Amino acid sequence: MVAVTAGVAAQLLTRPASNDHETLGTLLYSLRRSLASEAIDEQLYDDLDAVLDEYARPAPHEITTIVERFRKTTTKIVEVVPYLVRPYPVEAMRRLIYLSAEHPHPHDALGHLRRFALAILAILDLMGETAS
Repeated sequence: MVAVTAGVAAQLLTRPASNDHETLGTLLYSLRRSLASEAIDEQLYDDLDAVLDEYARPAPHEITTIVERFRKTTTKIVEVVPYLVRPYPVEAMRRLIYLSAEHPHPHDALGHLRRFALAILAILDLMGETAS
């Protein structure tokens, strides 16, 4: 995050602002991308790779850690998807939220983690389609 002094903020706020559709569209697109970057970071991609890689065999303690990070990411995704994806992906979001709320038996944790990762990946794909 960047800090802006009161003097700089006052100067920026006194500048004339554009209200043409092209400029506003660009600004809206940039704000939406900024929202997405808050929900999606390199750690998420590392976690997805650790779960979905062809040779992935996360240890039980890694599974627990990744599931917790996925839950935090789900909360962020739920907040930003309404602004980024049209039409709203009801079924994909319902699946993601359902998986986030599940607490499977340790014996079933790896399968749950993989389903959870695939649900996140499906939403990321939808977000990527919107950006194109």
